[in-house]
Amino acid sequence: MPTLDIPIKLLDPDGGWVNAPVHVSELDELPVLLHFFSTKEVHGAADFDELKRFISEYASRGLRVISVDVTRSEKELRDTNAVEALARKYDLRHPIAVDDGSMAKAYGVTQTPAWLVFDAETGLLRHHFTGRNGAHHVRQVIDRFTRYDTSAAAPAP
Repeated sequence: MPTLDIPIKLLDPDGGWVNAPVHVSELDELPVLLHFFSTKEVHGAADFDELKRFISEYASRGLRVISVDVTRSEKELRDTNAVEALARKYDLRHPIAVDDGSMAKAYGVTQTPAWLVFDAETGLLRHHFTGRNGAHHVRQVIDRFTRYDTSAAAPAP
């Protein structure tokens, strides 16, 4: 089991970004879900559909979702076309980091898919789930870490 209490400060993928880069300063005081996957081991659309539901349901409550493609080859690391094609195929519009394996290693990810949840208060890794049923467990944790809607207008004076 990976070590918890790892900070969300390790977001500098060697392969770059698909859709939009993310700087760690953009994640301060926000709950974050890192979703590790591999284009070579995609388990179908279910994980990506669940990611889109998480974004739809929890973005207004501050959740930031970032996927991380753990590359399996130098070619894929230099050429992000496969990741870009996968993003188009599944209509993924959130940031996707293309990792050479160093991010996965730093966060203790040894298999995909993996779901890592960081809390907003400390910015530390609090939960790490792996496997095809990981998304189910993630939902319960995200509910707890996104208790209030940050998009709601302040009450009138």
